[in-house]
Amino acid sequence: MKALLISLSTIFMITASVTHIWTVYIAFTESGIGACILTLILPFLSELYWMFKMFGENDTYAYIALIHLVLSVFYGFFGTSNK
Repeated sequence: MKALLISLSTIFMITASVTHIWTVYIAFTESGIGACILTLILPFLSELYWMFKMFGENDTYAYIALIHLVLSVFYGFFGTSNK
């Protein structure tokens, strides 16, 4: 069971990294280099902002970002406990 959880957390980290790179790209194309740098520095807040901004324009990104934000909160509460 522990190996499965480690595998799932590794997959989550990879997909979350890809989603964050996608967020940085969206910030750059929509608002320029300043937003790109700010997005790169503040991942959770910027993904939350761009997720709401992209609903209706880029629904695929918005739903993927929503899933990753929910999973990151879940992982933050339950994934770091050493029981």
